[in-house]
Amino acid sequence: MGKQDSTREIIIPQYLTHVQLTQGRRPKYYTKGSHIPKKYQSYKEYDAKGRLLGLDKKPIIANPASVNKPRIKKINGQELYSGNMPPHLRSKIVGVMKDHFLEHLRKCNPLVDFPIAITAELYTIPGAMNWDLDNQWIYHKCFQDALVEARIIPDDNIFYITQAPAFSYTPVERLEDRKLIYRISKDDRQVLREHPNYKAHFSSKQILLEDSSANRLLDID
Repeated sequence: MGKQDSTREIIIPQYLTHVQLTQGRRPKYYTKGSHIPKKYQSYKEYDAKGRLLGLDKKPIIANPASVNKPRIKKINGQELYSGNMPPHLRSKIVGVMKDHFLEHLRKCNPLVDFPIAITAELYTIPGAMNWDLDNQWIYHKCFQDALVEARIIPDDNIFYITQAPAFSYTPVERLEDRKLIYRISKDDRQVLREHPNYKAHFSSKQILLEDSSANRLLDID
């Protein structure tokens, strides 16, 4: 493999702002022994399942506003950070976000020059302008995890990523124009090139890469 381009740009248009948790909520009914709103208290007839019947002899739905509507959760880094979110819900949100990033990474070639620096740009509407950029950290965490899962980088520890992304913000007028841009470049700082840990780590990786290439050539012969 040759060296990677000096900077690799990955654009995620219309990035996820919400995660769908369920396909749609099932109807709930007023039953014997449950709280019946005043407007239905004059109704006294129930079906065989104990559901309160309306004038049309059909069970009265207690949650009409949410029936068959998917349950949607807004992606909120602050809520994830606070620890108040149930673990299964956090896992669901993170999994959906990683899959979203993977869709944009599948055609990317693996990186070969390390360590790398990652920068990021966020384009979205200002809204009420009462939100913090650093509360969007969950996007960076899921993006880096997706880089590993897509085998674009071997790991996301400091041997491979020496600059983690933080968003710079640019406003747009329409929500549908929102996007994320991640830029990946080789971190060529001299202190890294000369540090014994990095020199030893990547020289061994290079030997393995060269051996692997040689074995492939021998197999062809």
